[in-house]
Amino acid sequence: MGHNGLDPILVNENPLERITWKFRNLRTSTLSVDFGKISSIMSIFSLLRCAPQIEQLHIEVDLKETQGDDEIHEGTLEAYMSDDLVKTLKCVTLAFIKCFPGEMSFIKLLLSKAASLESLKVMMFWHHIMPISDACLLFAAYKKASSTQVKFIVEHGMDTFNIVS
Repeated sequence: MGHNGLDPILVNENPLERITWKFRNLRTSTLSVDFGKISSIMSIFSLLRCAPQIEQLHIEVDLKETQGDDEIHEGTLEAYMSDDLVKTLKCVTLAFIKCFPGEMSFIKLLLSKAASLESLKVMMFWHHIMPISDACLLFAAYKKASSTQVKFIVEHGMDTFNIVS
């Protein structure tokens, strides 16, 4: 046991992973995620697995997030984000985005796999690692590659950008 009474092995686990039942009526959810830790990202996929009818997902990036020790590769995320897992998503909001690789890969895969997605809103954190113009160019490339008609909005401070492909 750690000094706070918690087993240190369990602290880094994805607690949603152990849920075996389905929340069939859950349509909206909010999560806090650290895209620098694979165990935290896995909580998104666990929630989607447990809530097969979810339509609206609001993800707040953990403000303490750093690039993390975990190597977050697009292939790793793609292995878990099946088309079937995100088939009911209609509206996704990502808040406090810093443009770390895990965040960018998640956005790219979401656009390519969530065919039902109608709206994607990315709210940038004031301190991000990529110029907003570069981020918007990448987002436009992701959208173009996805062939989706999603309304894609990026907010940065007082500015709003409509991402078109």
